[in-house]
Amino acid sequence: MSMVCIVHTANEIEARLVVNTLVEAGIAARSDAVDSPSIFGGLPFESGHAVFVAEESVHRAREVLAHYPHFKDLKHVGD
Repeated sequence: MSMVCIVHTANEIEARLVVNTLVEAGIAARSDAVDSPSIFGGLPFESGHAVFVAEESVHRAREVLAHYPHFKDLKHVGD
């Protein structure tokens, strides 16, 4: 299964939010964010993460994200 980048987020927290939104809609998604040890509380301001979905899910993922005003400023959502 070929995964493609659907959006670029500002930080790890935003990437996880996008991934969780897509997964809740039934779309397999992942980000390139590395899980940080919880003892440090993660790195919420680590910048520049991409979110990936299966190539066949790109259109549906864009439709899902379009329903959330928070995601309107994410890079590459509408590409």
